[in-house]
Amino acid sequence: MKSYRTANSVHMVGRAWQIKIMLRQLQKEWNPDTPLQHILQSLASSRRDH
Repeated sequence: MKSYRTANSVHMVGRAWQIKIMLRQLQKEWNPDTPLQHILQSLASSRRDH
């Protein structure tokens, strides 16, 4: 499984079950109630700030 993050996007390459696991891990790092869209937007904006 590979993931690529750029300033404007997040790409995940792998099998569906691997991507599901990675997305669940992202939600665990945040708050389980946080929408995935909000998490991805925050990751993208934090990349632009660096």
